[in-house]
Amino acid sequence: MELRDLEYFALVAEELHYGHAAARLHVAPAAVRRRISDLERELGLVLFDRTSSHVELAPAGGELLPAARRTLASAAEIEDTARTLRAARLGELRIGCAPGAARLVDVLIGKVARARADVAVVSVPMWSLQALDALVQGELGLALVRDPLPPHGTSSLIVGRYRDDHVAVPAPGPLTKQVPVPLGAFEGMPFLINERDTAPGVHDATVRFFADHGVAPLWQHHRLREQEQLMALVAAGTASGLVHAHPADVSDPANITCPGVAVLPLSEPGPEHRFHLVWRADDDSELLRAVIDLICDHGCDLDEPEPESGPGHGAEHGQDGVTTSDGR
Repeated sequence: MELRDLEYFALVAEELHYGHAAARLHVAPAAVRRRISDLERELGLVLFDRTSSHVELAPAGGELLPAARRTLASAAEIEDTARTLRAARLGELRIGCAPGAARLVDVLIGKVARARADVAVVSVPMWSLQALDALVQGELGLALVRDPLPPHGTSSLIVGRYRDDHVAVPAPGPLTKQVPVPLGAFEGMPFLINERDTAPGVHDATVRFFADHGVAPLWQHHRLREQEQLMALVAAGTASGLVHAHPADVSDPANITCPGVAVLPLSEPGPEHRFHLVWRADDDSELLRAVIDLICDHGCDLDEPEPESGPGHGAEHGQDGVTTSDGR
């Protein structure tokens, strides 16, 4: 059992509606139903009585709900206390973390934690454009985003790359018999893609990838923040979708598992995306400089093993790989 399971349970109990709870959690309703079913199997209890149009707390669910809420409140108290302790150090640096960047942020936080016990880095999940806007407004110290157009007055490093070189398809199904899957198999077929206003770089690269290969899928536009959301939609038979080598909790797409989904390699090299670490060029705080210097000194590419020596390893352009945007 995880805290996330209890969060799903408490929200469904509050809303008594899977769709409403899913909207608050920013996931698909199918993902909520699956979580609740898994929790019921683990506990050996029926938590909700369901009909085709109605959800009610079962007696066992009503008995367990207060304990679940107390547990969630205790976890929140621990997070608040930890935040207070971190703030007592040199400082706390907030970093906006774009979808798909969780693994790289974990690597960054780990580097900082090992080298600078007086510095705390806290990640805040958000869309790339939201992170860049929050950075410019001074609400963040750093942003880890995918292929942005760096705003005026920012500096940046390329810290990781990946390709959308696998595809998640409904299973069982005819596409699961083609390995690797040719891109042409999706001609006229429903295919998931993020709304452009949430991830313009990824959206445009995906559209360009299909166009370059002369394939015209039936685009299904969604606001997909997490890999779990895409997998749930694929499992529901809605459409297929590209997946990449940096989902939040695994390092290899072949290890991604979800009932009703097969993750298969594409015949064609998928579109490449880059992760950029971005900060305000006029931010001369000791806290920010400590983190940037640490990344440059240990190698700018968070995807690569730390080099034995030498700053700027993995950089592509500019001094130590730093690019500064002056708006020109």
